[in-house]
Amino acid sequence: MENTWFTFDRGKQEIIVKINGKNLVINKDNVDISYFSGGPGGQNVNRNLKGVQLIFRIPDEFRREPQKTQQLVTRVMGKRSLHHNTEEAFQQLANKAHHYFYIPTIRKETGIPRRSKEKRIQDKKMQGQKKENRKKIDY
Repeated sequence: MENTWFTFDRGKQEIIVKINGKNLVINKDNVDISYFSGGPGGQNVNRNLKGVQLIFRIPDEFRREPQKTQQLVTRVMGKRSLHHNTEEAFQQLANKAHHYFYIPTIRKETGIPRRSKEKRIQDKKMQGQKKENRKKIDY
């Protein structure tokens, strides 16, 4: 996931979002990480904490007004390893950050090209001429 305004480094587990000339850096230091038990693994699940929950509180200067969300939360327990679950959680957090901060470009409506208008009028004239030629001739 590489854009000009958004980058995610999976190795460092760091997300950088560029908004209005400012960089918002989301890494392990900015995220509340908690562990819980659950997921695949049989009875071992009850003894080991392998699920990961990440909570990132969005700073006020980067918060978008129309959306009431003040934090991004991901919860992963699909893998059997804490390390893999942590990587997966940061990947999900990167996707959520991408969707939260993405602003679609507004399409500028364009007019009909001049050549298309001329061709349309020419076709209408040709059609009218055909119909004119089909009429009876009065002597």
